[in-house]
Amino acid sequence: MTKISPQNEETITYGLHETPIGQIVVAQSCKGVCWLGFMVTKEEGAYKGDGFERMQEYFPKSHLMRDDEQTKELVDVIIAAWDHDTLDHIKLDLRGTEFQRSVWQALLQIPKGQVISYGDVANDIGKPKASRAVGTAVGENPVSLIVPCHRVVHSTGGLGNYGWGLDLKAKILDFEGAL
Repeated sequence: MTKISPQNEETITYGLHETPIGQIVVAQSCKGVCWLGFMVTKEEGAYKGDGFERMQEYFPKSHLMRDDEQTKELVDVIIAAWDHDTLDHIKLDLRGTEFQRSVWQALLQIPKGQVISYGDVANDIGKPKASRAVGTAVGENPVSLIVPCHRVVHSTGGLGNYGWGLDLKAKILDFEGAL
């Protein structure tokens, strides 16, 4: 499936897929995975909208081309990496500020089955007073599950927030053995 894009417009290929944790939308650029979101509506608890809507907002100047067949193999690799806690081996195209990318890199170090606090992440990146900014960066993570933002909780033990809804966060953490 090929479409011609206007010159200088990036093409991002995406697909919608069922997984053991729910339906996802995954997208890749020529550099790697650039989006993974869940197809959870606001009515189901996603406070920012479903994964497809958010992807469109995140890449407003890109040509989005749906190709479920091409992205199916990628999803299989992602789910296998999630199962085996080897998510850090997936080639990513992370787009964000230097601070955001440092937070996302720190999240990749959280082992499956464990959780840490926003303050712990702030300490890990050398910014111990930046817990709130860390929380914002965690919430802006464009590749949920791969960069395991769901593994960050409040220091009190509460789940905190999750853009795809707290029910899904609890479900994922339960799958991982963290709850």
